[in-house]
Parts: sequence; C-alpha cells; structure tokens
Amino acid sequence: MTKPSSAPLHYDVILAGGGIIGLCTALFLREKGLSVAVLDKGRPGYEQSSRNWGWVRTISQAMEELPLAVASRPLWQQWAKEGDFGYTRCGLLSLAQDKEEWNTLEGWLAAARTHGFDARELGQPEIHTLLPQSRGQWAGALYSPGDGRAEPDLAMRFLVRKAEAAGVTILPDTAVKSIDIQGGRACGFETETGRISASAVVVAAGIWSRWLCKTVDIVLPQLKVIASVLRTEPMEGGPDPIIASSRFSVRKRMDGGYTVAQRNSSITYVTPDSFRFMREFMPNFLKQKKLLSVRVGSSFVQELKQERQFGKGRPNPFEQYRACDPAPDRKTLARTMQRLREDMPVFEKTRVAAMWAGVIDVVPDALPILSPVARYPGLFVATGFSAHGFGVGPAAGKLMANLIAGEQDTLGREHFTLERFGCNGETSAGR
Repeated sequence: MTKPSSAPLHYDVILAGGGIIGLCTALFLREKGLSVAVLDKGRPGYEQSSRNWGWVRTISQAMEELPLAVASRPLWQQWAKEGDFGYTRCGLLSLAQDKEEWNTLEGWLAAARTHGFDARELGQPEIHTLLPQSRGQWAGALYSPGDGRAEPDLAMRFLVRKAEAAGVTILPDTAVKSIDIQGGRACGFETETGRISASAVVVAAGIWSRWLCKTVDIVLPQLKVIASVLRTEPMEGGPDPIIASSRFSVRKRMDGGYTVAQRNSSITYVTPDSFRFMREFMPNFLKQKKLLSVRVGSSFVQELKQERQFGKGRPNPFEQYRACDPAPDRKTLARTMQRLREDMPVFEKTRVAAMWAGVIDVVPDALPILSPVARYPGLFVATGFSAHGFGVGPAAGKLMANLIAGEQDTLGREHFTLERFGCNGETSAGR
C-alpha cells in the first residue's frame, strides 16, 4: 500500500472508505483509465465489509436492488478465477417456519419473477431431500441454486491486491477529516496528513458517512445497527447450501466450519440521531420490527459527545476511531446455536471457535445511496447498504463508476438517489 507522504496530491477521483463499495468503485474507475485513490482511516476492509455473513444472494432482496444482486453474480464468478477467497455457487435455501413467513416468501417470488428472476418453491419432501440434516417441519422454502458464498476477510484482501495491481492508490491509516469545497464545488479531502485534491470526490465510509457529510452541512439520514456472528470449528456432515430462517442462518466456510447467525437479532441503540430521524425511519421500522431489538444504554451520551466533535469548522477527529469493533451479543448467539443443534443434530457436538460483531449503516428505506450530491458538483455518496453491501458490492461499484464518469447504465440508479429523502444535500438546521 502507498505511504501518504509518497502519494500524488491530485487524482481524477478520490474515495473515503476502503470497504467493498469503495474498492469496487475504484476498480471500475481504473478500467476507464482514471487515476484513483482510496483513503481509509485504518486498514481497508477491516470493518463491516470483512465481518458480514459472506452471502452472495438474490433471495429476499428488495425489487429495486435485485438487478444489482443478479449483475454481481458474474463479477464474483470472474474474480473467483483470479483469486481464492472461497467463492462458490452453493445455492441458498430460505425456510419458512409458518404460514405467515411462507406467504412473505411467495409474495417476494411473485414480484421477483416480473424482473426475469426465477427460484424454486419447495415443499416438505423437497426440503428434506436438499437438507436431510434438518428434522424441522417447515411450511415451505425457496431455493436459488445461483446464490453463493465467499469468505469476506479473504475477499477484501483479494480486492485490495486487485485494486493495487490495477493502479489504484490505497492509503491506509489516512483519516479524512472533511470534504474540501471551493467555489461551491467538491474538489478534495482534508486528511490528517494534508489536503488531497480531485476532480470527483466520493464518500463511501459506511457508518462514518453521516459524520463526514456533516462537515459540509449535508444531512444524511443514517443510523447504526449491530449484528453478531459466530463461527464453528471444522466439522463433517453439515449442509452445503446457505440456510436462511428466522430461527438460525448457516453458511459453510472454506475451512469446513460454519458461520452461524440469526437474522432477526440485530440491535440498535437509542442515540440522538434516533430522534432526529424518527419520522424517516418509523415506516420501515414498523415493517421490520421483528428483525430488530431497540435498546437504551450509555451509547446515547457517548454518541452525543462524539457527534459534537464533528462538523463544519471543527477538528473532526476521525483518527481517534480507527476501527469499529463492537462486542458480540453472546447470549443471542448461544441461543441461536442451541436452536441450530435442536434442528440439525449434526451440530450437537460442534464447538464454537469465535464470535464477533459488526456495525451496519442503515437508511430509512434500506436501499443504498449511490448518488451525486446536487448541492455540490463533483461530490458523490455511496453508502447505506443496510446489510446488503457484500453481495451486491461488485455491481454497485460498477454502477457508481458509471455515474461518476457520466455514463449510462441499466441498473436502476434512479432508486438510489440522495434526493429521495427530500434533503437534496441541503442544510437542515439542528440535524
């Protein structure tokens, strides 16, 4: 990786954030012949991009986002020929434990078929043929043989190497302190090591995007959600497809172990932004409230103190937050593992090897923001992937690169604008 002191001071495009979205965007920009730099306050790919479940899925994606998921498949397949990061098309089996969940899956499939997507509906006999390890009685299932899995940490290392080989300058341990606006146009970043200028500037900073946008008075409606995960030691006889259910979710790993999590166990803590954006988030929260636990704790005061450090004309100490590494919810993970063992006895003697957590950046409608900022020409935002970023990252990066370069695409970027939240990048007092 490039040392900040040896990096050029001007690029065609610079990106804040070395996660999967920033790196994929940078790769496709380099394919267009543009000079590109990716800045990260810590180690690229260390935060949520390397902590997720490792699913490359289409099932249950929002209809607006489904084209990104489908378009990412061939990109993942091509990259898997270039490096070994555990990618395989193993299929995904989404299980419904009752009629209500089955109705939801059927409704999703009916809508997905209008987009030219197909998955198979399975009854009990077919479920047990595909998943003989389970002794559960499921109301139904959807199966997508084209969905796949990968190891997030290995995938991120691969993308860093691929980006560097393509000529992308990657600057780790380089905190972006603010967006540089001159003459009403975004023209660079102020970093902890000095100013770096560019013709186009991209905020792809995950959970940090709101505070970075705040440095130029842009209101980004974004909250944080914590999701916990565990991995088991290697074992024999487990399922090969990804298994998704409201009781547990399971994904086989390269080493023969399994990544285990529970999709309806994410946690969000009440913070000042919870009240600021209550109106925007409430409709989707009411739809998804079974999937999210809201808690009150010391984080309210902590975040209030932190956010007062960030903004226009302030020190903006991003360098104090090099890595977001939350504690996992061990109690929930233990309960999830117990449910898995009850349903699949093959896991009864399997030992847990590690637990971890990551912080997900979410926006009110759970669709990503892939958008220019109308208020400041030259400024773009790529954030808010709401737990979907890993699987759709390749196509999202390609869409973003096309957007920055002013080229046409067919991936539905009209659904991912910042303007859909009504702020249009404008200042909003008190937010």
